Amino acid sequence: MRLDDLPRVHLANLPTAVEEAPRLGRELGLTRLLVKRDDNTGLALGGNKARKLEYLMAEAQGTGAQVVITCGGAQSNHGRMTAAAARKLGMDCVLFLTDPMPEEFQGNLLLDALLGAQIKFLPGADITQLDEAMAAEEARLISLARTPYVIPIGGSTPLGAMGYVSAVQETAEQLKKLGAENPDIVIAVGSGGTMAGLVLGCYLFLPEARPVGISVSRKADQARERVVRIAIEAAKLVGIGHEPEIGKMIVRDEYVGPAYGIPTPEGKHAILLAARTEGLILDPVYTGKAMAGLIDLARKGEIGRDRSRNNRDRPVLFWHTGGSAGLFAFEELFHDEARMLSST
Repeated sequence: MRLDDLPRVHLANLPTAVEEAPRLGRELGLTRLLVKRDDNTGLALGGNKARKLEYLMAEAQGTGAQVVITCGGAQSNHGRMTAAAARKLGMDCVLFLTDPMPEEFQGNLLLDALLGAQIKFLPGADITQLDEAMAAEEARLISLARTPYVIPIGGSTPLGAMGYVSAVQETAEQLKKLGAENPDIVIAVGSGGTMAGLVLGCYLFLPEARPVGISVSRKADQARERVVRIAIEAAKLVGIGHEPEIGKMIVRDEYVGPAYGIPTPEGKHAILLAARTEGLILDPVYTGKAMAGLIDLARKGEIGRDRSRNNRDRPVLFWHTGGSAGLFAFEELFHDEARMLSST
C-alpha cells in the first residue's frame, strides 16, 4: 500500500483525540458514545478539510502553484480552510461562492476576508457553473503568467480522500486502546470526499466498523454513488488493484431539511443537546444535522446494536468534522435561548 509514499504537507495538529461522551450517550440510550475531535485540527479554527488539504496542497506545491482556486457556499468551511492553507504556504486564494454578497460578513465569510481571499459571488450557481467559473479563472491567471491550482468543491477528489484514509488508520489505533474496534461511525456527508476516505479507510484498517453517512445536501442514492466513485478511484492511488468491498456503508438523507445550508429544528435541538450534555459545539449546516441523524437512529435502535450478533451493543463514534466558525452566522437561530438565559 502506497499511502505513506504520497506527498503531504503539514497543516493539521494530529492525531486528534477520541473522547468519551457518556452524558449524551445515556440520554440517547447508547451503551458507549465516542467523539472523534476533528474540529480540533487547528488550521484556521479547525475542521476535517485540513486533512484533505495536506495532500491537495502538496500537489499544488509540486506544480509550482501561486494561486489556489476553489468554491463553495458563503459559509463554506472548505473555502475558509483552503484560504488559510494557501496563506500558510505562501499562495493566494480565489473563492467562488454560491450566495449573494451579504450586507454583513459573518462566520466563515468573515474569516475568508481576514485571510485575504479574493471572493467572487455567483448567486444560485450549480456545480457545473462553479466548475466553468473556476476553469475560466484558471485560464485568466495562466494568461497573466501565473500558475493556478484548482480544487473542486469540498476538496472531494480521490487525492483529497487520502486525508481520511490516513485518519481512519490513526483512529483505528486509538479505538484499539479504548476497546472499541467495531463502532458505528456517524459522519456528515456533503461533497462526499470525507466519507469516501472513511469508507476506504475502514476497509483497510477497521473492517468491523460500520460507516453511517448523514447527508446534508444530496439524496441518499446520489450521495452514495458519489462516495463509491471517489473511494474506488482513491483505492487505486494506494495501490489496491481490485475494487474494495464497501457494502457496509449506509447513507441517510432524512435529515437534510429544506435544502443544504438551511437549519432544521432537529439540527437545532441536536446542537443544544450536545452543548448542554458534553460542552460540544456543533454547527447548523453539517455537524448539527449529522448529530440529529445520530440521535434519531440511536433512539430507533438502528445504531449502537449489532443485529448480526444477537443485538449485542456496539460503540457509536460521532466524527466531528468541525464547522463551528459557521455557527456565528446563525445568531438568530439561537436568539430566543440567549434571551431566555439572560438577565439584567
